[in-house]
Amino acid sequence: MTARTGRSLRTHAMFVMAALAVPAFCVAAPPTPAELTKLCTDAEDQAHCGRLVEARRLPALKKVATREGDELRIALVPAGLTVFRDAINIVGARTYAVWDYVEDLEAVVLFATDGDRTEFWIVQRRGGGEFRLPSEPILAPGHKRFATADFCADTCGNELAVWRIDDTGVRKE
Repeated sequence: MTARTGRSLRTHAMFVMAALAVPAFCVAAPPTPAELTKLCTDAEDQAHCGRLVEARRLPALKKVATREGDELRIALVPAGLTVFRDAINIVGARTYAVWDYVEDLEAVVLFATDGDRTEFWIVQRRGGGEFRLPSEPILAPGHKRFATADFCADTCGNELAVWRIDDTGVRKE
């Protein structure tokens, strides 16, 4: 590979990552780093931070998601309901909180904790599909794909992944 080809590939890769990072047009946009800092500075833990984000999102999503105590209810399309219940177990707590909603995909993004671990879920309102993700999904323009980045010292996939989302579900490409 020549130096010119290497630069060209790096430039192309930077362009692709920038395109994936463009915020989606949503009823409720995912929280920005500044918003997270403001909301979660005094949060007790990650689950509490998720609930603070959810409290900010739910008023705009009354027809999509509601919370009643430890139950998060998501209305399915055309009819039905899926329920996520927070629970305390031996290793900690399992919690769910609304993080984002992508209107044109009719998909709710959840922030979930399981003890000290965090993950994200996409719940498709049409059909009720539930898909676990290792990190926050960053939606690409056109809303056909999204990316996740999962890197850490241990218990991570250590990968950057591109996913496809459509009416049939979510799958890693």
